Amino acid sequence: MKKTTFILLFVVGILFQIKAESPASVSKQFRDSIFQSINSETNDTLRSKILREAFQQYIGQETALEYLDSALALSKRKGMHEEELYTLFDYCRHYEYRGETPKMERHFLKLKEAAYQYKNYSLYYTIWLAILQIRCAQGDTEYAIMQAKEMQKEANRIKYKSGTFVSLIALAQAQDFAEQYDEAVANYKQALVVNPNANNYSLLLIHQNLGGIYLEQKKYTEALSELEQQQEVLNKMLKEDPQSINTLKSIFLETEISFGRVYAKTEDKNNLKLHLTKAEKFYDKESFFSYYIDYHALWGVYYKLIKDWNKCFHEFNLAISACRGAEPFHENSILKMKAEAMLEAGQYEEAAGIYKTAVLKGDSLNQDMLQRHEEVYQANYKIQKALLDKELMTKQYRWIYVGASAIILILMLLAIIRALRIHRQLRRSEEETRQALETIEAADKMKEYFLQNITYEIRIPLNTVVGFSELLSAENDLSEEEIQEYSVAIKNNSEKLLALINNILDLSRLEAGMMRFNVQEYDAIELCREVKMMVNMQTTMVNPHFHTELETLTIQADSRWFMKLLSSLLTVPRLYDGEICQVEYSLTREGQCLRITVKGSPLYQVWEDEQEQRILHDINRLYLEAFKGSYQVSEEEKVVTITYPLG
Repeated sequence: MKKTTFILLFVVGILFQIKAESPASVSKQFRDSIFQSINSETNDTLRSKILREAFQQYIGQETALEYLDSALALSKRKGMHEEELYTLFDYCRHYEYRGETPKMERHFLKLKEAAYQYKNYSLYYTIWLAILQIRCAQGDTEYAIMQAKEMQKEANRIKYKSGTFVSLIALAQAQDFAEQYDEAVANYKQALVVNPNANNYSLLLIHQNLGGIYLEQKKYTEALSELEQQQEVLNKMLKEDPQSINTLKSIFLETEISFGRVYAKTEDKNNLKLHLTKAEKFYDKESFFSYYIDYHALWGVYYKLIKDWNKCFHEFNLAISACRGAEPFHENSILKMKAEAMLEAGQYEEAAGIYKTAVLKGDSLNQDMLQRHEEVYQANYKIQKALLDKELMTKQYRWIYVGASAIILILMLLAIIRALRIHRQLRRSEEETRQALETIEAADKMKEYFLQNITYEIRIPLNTVVGFSELLSAENDLSEEEIQEYSVAIKNNSEKLLALINNILDLSRLEAGMMRFNVQEYDAIELCREVKMMVNMQTTMVNPHFHTELETLTIQADSRWFMKLLSSLLTVPRLYDGEICQVEYSLTREGQCLRITVKGSPLYQVWEDEQEQRILHDINRLYLEAFKGSYQVSEEEKVVTITYPLG
């Protein structure tokens, strides 16, 4: 811990030292010092953090990327997933700071892929929101609205509540830029409903944007109310952490600029100057370029109101030159403001020239925006067409599946018809003796029962196995969760199908009298207790209680079948997730028979598959009848009673 603290202090010392030296010599010296520290440090996480701290010092400069490249390579090589995500996030911040949106979006896609892989969506949604904000500032509102709705769908799909909150803010911001003010206000308020405990930064964003919307709607009282709430949140944050003033500096500046916009609209020059003077305390040349533009533009408005034209034009020129093409719509609006000031100052020719330039730029921007909207619509059309083609392919696969199912059914019907013919031939050829006739009738009953139920009982799990197997083999874009879900479904239905076939085979052998038993002498009390232990080991959804006053009771039985009989009455279905079943079963001796009474049997109460339940009851009944016992189910009292001969 001491070593870690020392290294961090060393890096901070370097950051302070470079401010006192020339930029040319500092850059190389700082780089050499950082990499020397990295080479001497053994803690990989700390090495990555030092590199990202160095990036922060040079954010926006080309040299900053060298530190990020090293941090990314280190985090990937050492498998530090969290550091990898933070580094990719820093790439996006770097290009956002430089206003290079295409590069920012490319690194956003890398961040998105990594966030999905490591299931950490916070940074991913933060950058997605930032990209949509930039797209809105460029006038590409149609794309931003579509992406915000896609963001909301994705958040709902992965069940990420914070993502839903962010998507509502993104949608509201895009609608604000598109001048859909009522929808934007509704979505901001919905965001507060979705996340009533939003953090202070989220509240700042919502109040600020609501204030901007009310300003556009000329609802100046509501706008000032939102800005005052924003300022209350800022003051609360500063009171809780006075050291956060450097972090909150830009937000204080933005709030004062927002107040200035309201008073500029109402031409309240005194309050406008008051808030611009307050903003001056938080303003410097390193301020974010958007705040720089608004700050000088508002001073231009103030000097226009007091008719100090030289200062007015100077401030407007500073704002226009700062736009640098990054915010074309904003730049065009400032040009119009400057033209209005020149017109008011009597400089008609200059005003006409600027108006002409603004009109030409406006037409060009509108044309560009229309082209972008057209591209978005075309992309959306292609997506919808691809989805339609996929749906048509799905329908074709369904028809193929229906055809294959029909062929299987025809084959099964042919098999049934053939079995019926064989059955009739056997009945005609074995009518000579009564015993043979009874055997044939039993076999006929077994086959009839089997044929009546096999199609329905086997088809459902078989269809599930076949369907999900086809999906796994045909679909190439399945997620890991979907593959896992389909595989579990195939496994569960395969096990259900196997258990069903085994039960049907046992039932068939019992009905035909062809089951072989390994009969030996056992203690019935011990067998009942072993069944209780076995059930406790297999599942926690059943709480069995065994009662008897006997110490021992010897019977002749097949232990496997006897325990299978009892366990079928004490266990729940494999996928049962209801309430824990309380089962009471007791053993008593009545003459030359033992009697087992089961109360609250899951087989009787919670088994949802009535056909499977009936098969298990029939197996139990036929097994006991084979040993001259009985199996009775009381419908009213919900009690199962078993009798078994002792001799």
